[in-house]
Amino acid sequence: MSRGLATRCLLAALTTLLVGAAPVWGQSARGFVTAAERGPLAGANVAMQRLDGATPVGPLRGSVTDAQGFYEVGGLAPGRWAARATYVGYAAAFDTLAIGDGPTTWSPELAPAGALDEVVVQAAGGAADVSGGLQKIRPADLGRIPSPDVAGDLAVYLQSLPGVVTVGDRGGGLFVRGGTPSQNLVLVDGAPVFQPFHAIGFFSAFPEDLVGAADFYAGGYGAQYTGRVSSVLDVTLREGSTERLQASATAGPFVVSAQGEGPLVKGTSSWIASVRTSVVEPLADAVGADVPLQFSDGLVKISTASAASRCSAMGLATADRGRLDPESDDAFEWQNVVVGGRCISAPSGLDGRVDVAASVSHLDSGIGPAASFLRGESRERASRLTEGRFSAELTRSLGAVRLRFGGRGSLAVTKYRLGDATTAREDGDFLLGGAVHAGLEVPFGPLTVTPSVALVLKPYSESFGLEPRVRASLMPAGPRGPELSAAAGLYRQSLVGLTDERDAASPFIAWTGPPEGFEEQTALHALAGATVPLGRGLRVGVEGYARRIDGLPIPIWSARTQFTLIPTEARSTSVGADARVEWQAGPAYTYVSYAYGVTEYTAVDGAFLVRGGQAYSAYHPAHDRRHQLQAAVQVGLGRFEVGGRWQFGSGLPYTRPYGFDVTVPPFGLPEVTTDPGYPRVVFERPFNGRLPAYHRLDVSAGTDVPLGRAALDVRAGAINTYNRDNVFYYDVFRGRRVNQLPIVPYVSARLRTR
Repeated sequence: MSRGLATRCLLAALTTLLVGAAPVWGQSARGFVTAAERGPLAGANVAMQRLDGATPVGPLRGSVTDAQGFYEVGGLAPGRWAARATYVGYAAAFDTLAIGDGPTTWSPELAPAGALDEVVVQAAGGAADVSGGLQKIRPADLGRIPSPDVAGDLAVYLQSLPGVVTVGDRGGGLFVRGGTPSQNLVLVDGAPVFQPFHAIGFFSAFPEDLVGAADFYAGGYGAQYTGRVSSVLDVTLREGSTERLQASATAGPFVVSAQGEGPLVKGTSSWIASVRTSVVEPLADAVGADVPLQFSDGLVKISTASAASRCSAMGLATADRGRLDPESDDAFEWQNVVVGGRCISAPSGLDGRVDVAASVSHLDSGIGPAASFLRGESRERASRLTEGRFSAELTRSLGAVRLRFGGRGSLAVTKYRLGDATTAREDGDFLLGGAVHAGLEVPFGPLTVTPSVALVLKPYSESFGLEPRVRASLMPAGPRGPELSAAAGLYRQSLVGLTDERDAASPFIAWTGPPEGFEEQTALHALAGATVPLGRGLRVGVEGYARRIDGLPIPIWSARTQFTLIPTEARSTSVGADARVEWQAGPAYTYVSYAYGVTEYTAVDGAFLVRGGQAYSAYHPAHDRRHQLQAAVQVGLGRFEVGGRWQFGSGLPYTRPYGFDVTVPPFGLPEVTTDPGYPRVVFERPFNGRLPAYHRLDVSAGTDVPLGRAALDVRAGAINTYNRDNVFYYDVFRGRRVNQLPIVPYVSARLRTR
């Protein structure tokens, strides 16, 4: 028997054994913790204790709700149990459960805390609470980082985390611990979104008002996530209110928006809808400035719920277009369209949670000459990607052990046109993907180990590959004490995003399968860290990491900066560490982080560039930022709230020009007096220089004004408050620097129903 067949048989036998042996592990209580105005509450605590008459006896058993508000407490003996659910800012819910021979469902709905209610005043977690690369993000976190809108945005918050790098304040790409934007998996309610961050870097498709919860893995994620080799952002959208209609409208110098929500069937189903568009381009034109960037997005979500299930359907659309450099000849655009449905249930006849999702995601992007492209007449380069996806997963408790297993299937269709007039090529790919995964969460006293493995279909070789992974957490003093965590694993990616990083002013990504002669990208992750609460609201977190990604298609450097179809295989290695300090006391909040990282690309076969007989086979790419320092402060002063964020980043690499020359076509006899050829830049070795360091201060202040049954939220502030000339990129063709935004004061207002 082959090793692969033996492994698959062992995996199937283990799964069958665990499912069939469920009765010996005791019974479970499960359900959803919700609030009428918000839907599921992620991060709520559920605790249970056995009752002897009316007296609690024995140890507490507990669980924390996930991003969908679901919890499960396993290993319960038949009898009466006292149950308690708590969440920050809400009154605790209590009940007595009768545990019988089957699973018991308890789904409490929490009410906002009144004056006499028992209430949790501070939530666990925060920016310093990172466990094995996982950052749990809640809506309240997003508003702590200043952004040029009344509410926060997931894009701004992610950029405040150590190890997340952007090359400027525009472009719409995040580089996570050495990985590239095309290597990040972004899911919204289980559906992938390929390019969700807007061209204006303060905004994404996920504003604070729409986010229910988000899990961000900077690395080391489990086998339930496959198909990407760098990071995972798993976003759960908020549900609409099931009790009453609500509406809001926002206006500011960057964006205007409208949002509404309300019940379809009171108490059980709801809708929520939002639409936004940027106004920075027309406002800049009105004052004589040139900011040729525009974006818009829209969302609709319909949800229905019962005590044992929550199902939803959603549609999301985004559009971006413009020029990153006002003087550039190239314009870009991209549009996302995502339609999906998801159902999470705890059926009465099945012990555990079933999560089923289906979606279709589409991305259309292009770039071309600005004069004609923005009128929709031509695209010099274009890429289209459509993916249909279906996934199903069962999670259940087997006593103190948790089992997770499931699978996904997908079909991706790509079509692209690349190159210039002499190397143009149109092509496309069909990538049939699939994976099954299984994992266990096994406690050994204060140590919890979570091994998992995925069996992944390789689209081109029609074979399967194993991706083993493991996560571990040690809490010697319990869940409120210090935590030591670690993660490691193997990851693969067949869907490739081709970019030409020599062109810093282009956000264009061509999606395709692996280029000819390439295998899928393969990555190894290893990381370890610690989170230590020091008391009085002070928490410290540190984490170090190392990763290697093989099979990167990197362009061979030529004199002309153009999109090339001739890549060479490279290996990316990244090592680094970060530290975070977070302090919260009442209305005061402070967060400071520092990150150090090194990323290097090494050619596997051949060289990136040969110049003067010397081969250059290694360089540090454009996102290799060695040092990052960030500090954020927020203070509540009665009805007013003031905040600020200062960020510093060491200079990013760029390629110095070696000189210039003129070439003539290699065919025919040129008439050099009238057509001398075209000029070109002769590069030195790749990324041999570094831009100046970057630093910026953003400040904001806000308040809300009651207006009867409505309220007016007002926020004023400034981006780049001391007007620092930060470099976006250096244009080697014209010998000039292109700067990021100067000081931008703003006032934004939101009128909302109460």
